[in-house]
Amino acid sequence: MTKKQKSLFSPSRLIFYVLSLLVFYFGIHYFGKLKDIKTLLLQMSPAWLLLTIGAQVFTYIFNACILKIFLRKEAKVPDFFTLFKTSIVIMFVNQALPTGGISGNGYIFNQLVKRGVPGGRAFKTLVLESISYYIAMVLLLAVFYGWYIHDHRLITEPIRYGALTGFVFYIILGIVVVIISNQRIVDFIVNKLSRFKRIQNYIKKVTSLSQHKETEADGNLLAGNQKEFLISILLQLGIIMADVVTAYAVLKGFHIELPFHVITFGLLLSLVVGALPISPGSLIVYESAMTYFFTTLGVPVQAALTVTLLYRFFTFWFPIPVGLLLYRNLQRD
Repeated sequence: MTKKQKSLFSPSRLIFYVLSLLVFYFGIHYFGKLKDIKTLLLQMSPAWLLLTIGAQVFTYIFNACILKIFLRKEAKVPDFFTLFKTSIVIMFVNQALPTGGISGNGYIFNQLVKRGVPGGRAFKTLVLESISYYIAMVLLLAVFYGWYIHDHRLITEPIRYGALTGFVFYIILGIVVVIISNQRIVDFIVNKLSRFKRIQNYIKKVTSLSQHKETEADGNLLAGNQKEFLISILLQLGIIMADVVTAYAVLKGFHIELPFHVITFGLLLSLVVGALPISPGSLIVYESAMTYFFTTLGVPVQAALTVTLLYRFFTFWFPIPVGLLLYRNLQRD
């Protein structure tokens, strides 16, 4: 196989091809709804519309801040704007390929190593970033589930099981991430994967984990990073709450009244479903779940459908073409 043919089927290009197909798929699915979305956007108050857009921008800013904080001690650190663009792509990849954030981490690891960040440090950064997100989700689920139970004596089975699924899913993911952060386990996985010729060159190119001893074992994972880790948890809480503000602004934009803690709980349950690897982009599943949860929590069915449609537009549909363009832009850098 020639060098040109190899580059044509390189892992980064294959990812681009997959994402392009997803964009085409989502475009076909949403094409008939674009007119409805335009009509709904024109009906929103400009102030609430601006708040919605601003809240989403802050999700990318917060994510870039997390990466910047963990990498600030490195000699080579991508500039903030590059991390901001990368964050948009990560959010897009994580939603297009829902795996609890793991799919986006694979992409950013490649980007960080490509820009001179040691593989071990990049890996550790992503481990801590992922764990901080899981902790933030579990904390918020516990707080707002408890709040909801306090206000409502009767809890429907889907809501109870949705919250339980969230606890179990994120705790298990956290345990898995901590386990694979162990240097010996990483070396074992890399050695096993290196036996496959198709990915051997890619492993050599984007990772040198077995040679970077700064990736500590489980017990030393937080060594020298306690402060950064706590800040990361706070920023992860900020990212999730920015999504809550997005849903809140959409509801207020259509004069729908619902207590803030109920909006938060409904969105947290929807995020749990959206993180499960059920379908590309959790298509249909996410929309159905969000509509159901908000309807169950007191929003009229038509209003719940409107909120779901617009929320998905701002957090998923609109970032798709933007994320795809930035993906190509970052690959050329």
